[in-house]
Amino acid sequence: MDKTIAIAKCTLAEIFDINIIEFDRKITRKRNVIEARRFLIFFLADELGMKFLHIPKEMKSITSHATAMHHFYKMIDLLRLEEKTRSKYLEFKNLMQEKGLNTLQSELVKQKQIQKFASWNIKQLKEMINEA
Repeated sequence: MDKTIAIAKCTLAEIFDINIIEFDRKITRKRNVIEARRFLIFFLADELGMKFLHIPKEMKSITSHATAMHHFYKMIDLLRLEEKTRSKYLEFKNLMQEKGLNTLQSELVKQKQIQKFASWNIKQLKEMINEA
């Protein structure tokens, strides 16, 4: 997941012509920085299914889940109303698919394998306990 977020930050930094450090700086009112953050928050919540509570852990500039929710719902409105924002977000999603959505899929496969292995180990331990 960390790789996907890093790829998303780099991609958005290119699109909005900002430094990647801007995602974690707390105080800025630059429009392109705020838009890039909004795109990232929307991507994390909508595409990756991240909960709003976890977004501030990934982005130091977002102080609470309420801020993440505000940007998420604001982005929904912008996507509905503004063609420019909609086309820019589609460009971002396409770049993400080219650059690294495959990375996310491989990470999910690894997570499932780990989960299966852990449940198998738990089952083995339960059987050992029942035999004793």
